[in-house]
Amino acid sequence: MPDGDAALEGLTAFLARFCKILNPLFDGIRKARDMERCLYEGRTFLWTFIVGHLARLGSRNAMDANRNDPKYADAILKLADQGVWPEGERKTAPCTLSCCNFLSRGCTAVLEKALVDIVSHMIRLKLFENARFRGLFVIAVDGTKQERIRCCKWLGNRANRYVLEAKLVTPWGSAYSVMSVPIKPWHDRDDDEKQDSEYRGFLRLAPLLKAAFPHLGICILGDGLYACKPIMELCESYGWEYIFTFKEGRTPTAFAEARDLMEHAPSNSGTLVRHDARGRRVECGRLAWARGVEIANGADDWHVFNVVRVSENDANGAPYEGQFATSLEVACLKDADDVCKWGRRRWDIESSFHVEKNGGYGLEHNFCNKARVSRNIYLLMQIAHNLWQLFNSTCLLPLQKKRRNRNMTQRKWVEVILQKLVARGIALALDELPRRYVSREFLTL
Repeated sequence: MPDGDAALEGLTAFLARFCKILNPLFDGIRKARDMERCLYEGRTFLWTFIVGHLARLGSRNAMDANRNDPKYADAILKLADQGVWPEGERKTAPCTLSCCNFLSRGCTAVLEKALVDIVSHMIRLKLFENARFRGLFVIAVDGTKQERIRCCKWLGNRANRYVLEAKLVTPWGSAYSVMSVPIKPWHDRDDDEKQDSEYRGFLRLAPLLKAAFPHLGICILGDGLYACKPIMELCESYGWEYIFTFKEGRTPTAFAEARDLMEHAPSNSGTLVRHDARGRRVECGRLAWARGVEIANGADDWHVFNVVRVSENDANGAPYEGQFATSLEVACLKDADDVCKWGRRRWDIESSFHVEKNGGYGLEHNFCNKARVSRNIYLLMQIAHNLWQLFNSTCLLPLQKKRRNRNMTQRKWVEVILQKLVARGIALALDELPRRYVSREFLTL
């Protein structure tokens, strides 16, 4: 049987570490509120949504269903470090309508900073040392649908809200949100104006990412949309490396040049070798690479990069063929293989979106129709998702190994922990919780 009590104790001790980071930031939200007439502090409104996302409740109705439970409400109040409560009153959590009212008057800048500070704290703890590629942290960028706007007069994509997300991907499959920018239809002034795009969103996101991590070595992962001269030059101007999916339709001239270079340099190719479960070497595909491929914009304006092509049969026998454009040096077969491995790990951000959409977080669910509130709830969702991924890797997986439990889905673990939380609550105050060190045992490939 899964040890729900140990999992709940591990989660509360784990969250206590990050409460010391988040709560001072949440205090920076200045509101014109008379605290003598307010029952809840500002931090409590934010933790209501964070705990709701951690519990995979997925909607405001589900979060409100637990607000009057004394143990559940007491847990939120303790995480928010709200020590003042009317004597003799039954403890409750704020309703989500009150939370939305609080989020409607700002908070966005503070929540964006909180998301960056969480990832910065993880980096300082050296939790991602095994996630470096040639000494660089790999950040994947991709857009996703955030939600559909209710009662919208526009049709098609204009009735949706989109967001461009930057996530730090790891070899063990996690993708930690670093920052994001909204992508919205520009129909405020002109009905015929073209909708915003991921390309323009990245031009807004890149300066923010550089300002947040000015000295961090970064390699950007992206799909075929980003494999163009302006994006490549922007990455190199910031000192970033890049690995982009390389397709013929995006840059046909450069694609043809790369193909010709590979044909005229057969020495820049080799057999792809993997090791099976018994450690035996198995030939499973071919690799080829071309150096010095050019994208030109006139006679005097051109950019040079490298291209790697892979043709592989994975462990399930399904064939894969793809090409990647990169600024990284490709001098041998191993270099080409490493570029392809990390290029294919761009799918970790897609898997992350899939979990948020179908795993109970509520991505694509309209929590509030107001754009600012919706944006803030989305940021709280990313904070909760980051915390859960790290908790699963550093606490739950070692607990399963220690107790010799059978593997359980993460959503089932959430159900077990929520049942224990409603039954037991958090027994100690935030400052009295034992300090729990995170284990790096499962933070590796």
